Parts: sequence; structure tokens; C-alpha cells
Amino acid sequence: MFLKKILAVCVLSSMFAISGCQKNEQDSKEKIEDVSQSGFKMDAAQMMTHLHAFEQIAKQHGGNRAVGTQGGLASADYILDHAKKAGFTTELQAFENREKTKGQNIIVEIPGESKQDIILLGAHYDSVKMGPGINDNASGVALLLELMAQLSQQNIKPKHSIHLAFWDSEEVGIAGSQAYVKKLTAEQLKAIKAYINVDMVGTKDPEILIADGDKSSVDEMEKMLKERGMQEQDYKPLLDGLRSIPSHSGDLALENTLKEFFKAKNLKIKEDVATLTASDTAPFLGKVPVTSVILFNEQMKGDELEFAPCYHKACDTIEQVDPKSMQLAGDAVVYLLQSLDKK
Repeated sequence: MFLKKILAVCVLSSMFAISGCQKNEQDSKEKIEDVSQSGFKMDAAQMMTHLHAFEQIAKQHGGNRAVGTQGGLASADYILDHAKKAGFTTELQAFENREKTKGQNIIVEIPGESKQDIILLGAHYDSVKMGPGINDNASGVALLLELMAQLSQQNIKPKHSIHLAFWDSEEVGIAGSQAYVKKLTAEQLKAIKAYINVDMVGTKDPEILIADGDKSSVDEMEKMLKERGMQEQDYKPLLDGLRSIPSHSGDLALENTLKEFFKAKNLKIKEDVATLTASDTAPFLGKVPVTSVILFNEQMKGDELEFAPCYHKACDTIEQVDPKSMQLAGDAVVYLLQSLDKK
């Protein structure tokens, strides 16, 4: 995840816990059980196998998998190899980031009943140069690879075509997804019925972030700041900035679907706006319906906010990843896809 120090303040200020326990959960629980019994089940063990492989790639190539490095290129080869084994068509999209480093996106196309309507899921596969990036974000990549394998092995043909986007250079200017969106025509953008971003989904003891489709969390933050006696001139620029983040009329439906999933499991969630601009959701905002699955465990390190243990450090290894978190995120993505397929 690409985050500036100043953005950390925005994230800390703009997230509010929402209880997952409500009286009217029975219908949601039944829907979740229907999903788990549908035969389409993500396997956390397989996702962990992918993470072990990415960690080995980093160890063999200077300790990281950053854009333009040998570790980054080996990571791309690993993804391409698994796409080939699954029997799906891939497209490589080369680009250059702001540092003039060459990167490449990998798009895997999974045909559905409709080739015109597309559900796009994305995860960045590059790490920072300081570490192997296993939680950030080999975890998201592993989830998409497992989704790809399940769709292939079970010979599932979804209603909508599914495109899996493995973004490069997210850690340097969110460059890969920006390059992708920049090349899309208005017609191609219209075909994307949802973009689902998957980032840092292996975090232990996580807080679950839900993209705030209607920005209601900003209103809650304003209320809280007023109650605490903060002067309007001190918080207004922050709130105005959050409210100015582009949105799409379809964002709220995706938010509600994820809420339904997590609340049925009695899990607390946080509505979030600021992180939408800090990962590969950013280029899609306001253009297509957008949501994300992100798991944080925030810790203050001095005057900086760390979004998970070992965030952007050499210790971001498989030791930081909880298979239960991987399973939870995988099940949430499947629930989203199955809900979208019913529309």
C-alpha cells in the first residue's frame, strides 16, 4: 500500500468502528452459509503456499520484489506461470513510472456468460525495496491466484467475465493501475461493473476496513470533532479533502454487500475514505463502482502510524500473516462475486 506520512493522519482520523452485532442478522447469516455450502471454497493453505513462494523469490533476489528488480520480474513470471496452468488468457501491459522505472501489469481474463460486463479484481504484486512485501501485498496476489485456481479447477463460468489485475509499481506512485485506467475508453470503463481491490489481507488480529461509499464516516468525524471542541478552521480542510474524493453511484451497494458479509460473522468493521486514494482504487474512483478488502492492525511507531506490524519493512515476512485472515478475505471476495452475479 502506497501511503504518505500526511495521509496516515487522515486515515487515523476518518475511520469509525461499527458494531457487527445487530438483531436483524439472521437473513444475512443464512446467505453467508449458502455461500460456504456452494462448493466454491477458497483454500487458505494454498494461499499460504503462494506466500512461501513469494518469500523465496525475495530471498533469492536481494530481499525484495520491487518494481523493475529481478525479484519483481520473478514475481511476474510466477503469476504468469499459474495463469498458464489455469488455462486463462493473459495480457501484459508495460509502462514507465515517475522514476522512469519500467513496470508491467498482468491482466488475466476469465470469460463469463457475458463478455461485455466485467468484474475487475486487483492486487499489486510489487513490494517496497525495504522488504519482501509478503503481507503488503503478496497476500492480495495469493488470494487472486487461489480464486483463479478455483474458477479453473471447478470449471465455473460466472455470469460476468472476471478480469484479475496484478498491478506493478503500486508502491511507486500507484503507477500500474493508473496506466491501465488511462488507456481505457469510455466504453471500456462502462463495461466494468465493479472494481474490487485486495491489499494487506493477511494481517493478524485485523481491523476490517470497508470503503465508505456514501462518505457517512466523514459526517461522523465532523460530529466527533465538534463534540471534542475542535475549531472548525482546524478540521475543515481535512473534511473538505475527504468529501472531495470522487465517488460513483454504485459504490454504496458494494459497501452494503461487504457490511452484510462481515456483520453476519459478528465482526466489527470500519468505514474508511482516506485509504481509497492510497492504493489501486485511486485511479478508478468516480469512474466505476469501487470497493476494497483491506485488513489493518494499526500501531503508532513514534509519530508515524504503521498500518500493520512490519509495514514497509524487511520483517514483512510470512511470519506476519495469519491464514485465518487470508480465509476471511477470500470468503468475502467470493461473497461479493456471487452477489454481483445475481444482479
